[in-house]
Amino acid sequence: MARILMVALALALVVLGVVFLRPRPAQEVKTLYFLNWADYIPEDLLKKFAAETGAKVVLDTFESPEAMLAKLKAGADQEFSLVVAPDYYVLQMAREGLLAPLDKGRLKNLANLDPFFQDPPYDPGLQYSVPYLWGTTGLAYREDLVTGPVDSYAVLFDPGRQVGPFLLLDEMRETIGAALKYLGYSVNTTDLEALEKAKELLLAAKRRSVGFAGGIEGLNRVLAGDAAVALAYSGDVLQARQEDARLRYALPKEGATLWTDALVVLKRGPAQDLAYRFIDFLLEPENARALAEYTRYATPVAPAIPLLPEEMRQDPTVFPPEEIRAKLEYLKDLGPDIALFDRVWTEVKAR
Repeated sequence: MARILMVALALALVVLGVVFLRPRPAQEVKTLYFLNWADYIPEDLLKKFAAETGAKVVLDTFESPEAMLAKLKAGADQEFSLVVAPDYYVLQMAREGLLAPLDKGRLKNLANLDPFFQDPPYDPGLQYSVPYLWGTTGLAYREDLVTGPVDSYAVLFDPGRQVGPFLLLDEMRETIGAALKYLGYSVNTTDLEALEKAKELLLAAKRRSVGFAGGIEGLNRVLAGDAAVALAYSGDVLQARQEDARLRYALPKEGATLWTDALVVLKRGPAQDLAYRFIDFLLEPENARALAEYTRYATPVAPAIPLLPEEMRQDPTVFPPEEIRAKLEYLKDLGPDIALFDRVWTEVKAR
């Protein structure tokens, strides 16, 4: 009787179009293609996301924002799902058609952001991006190699106040911005006279320097003793300090840059659903804590801050006090005027 019922049921299911006897094709594993700065996320977080979603994560890295943008514009915007971009690149990338407007309805953890980062000047209303980490750009130095105080850009730009061999940061906006700040201008000025003065200052500094280097390379050279001072990013210095306690960091008294790296979804990229899931994953407090603790940068996720080690919460390199933050500037998107900076940078690097 049971056998007759089973045959009848099977026939009924075939008639209804439900076939259980045919093997199902293996489900294709989805892949998140992620482009980020080098050494800017712990591998454990990538593994955790993969375990939670069943997805594969493929990470590629870049050493400079210029290299990242050139890569995407050469066609890689169809290869990557998600990118970590400097704040002042966000609107430029949107204008150039690289970014999809942010679908905030897919981000249930967006409310975890500190209010300060929910309407940033580089992307008002978070139209295209979600903050990843934030920090400052200042002066890294080995205290045993310098011959005087390191509290001003003068250690780079005034021969009489040079405290040792120094490196210039191989990053256009930050390095031109440092020269402008030393001269008393905003890092975002497009005044032709100011930019000409900054160019001459950088050319003179270049002749006295031991060269240009990216952030990590520059710190490695300071650690090795090839240079005493370098313009560097705050979190990179804190990571490197774990190797050598003689490494120090100072924000120049003239002021400096406050920056936010941002997560952006590429318009033509694959697996955008995974990109949104990963952004939301990083907005969870425990995951934001793990990211900040690994990189030694400040997190914009407010509920994650109490989870950080006390020495990190109290470190002014990570979280500058208000009186210092008042002197910090964001690098703004300059639109077509970025060509003025490109021209200065090209001359500085070529001469």
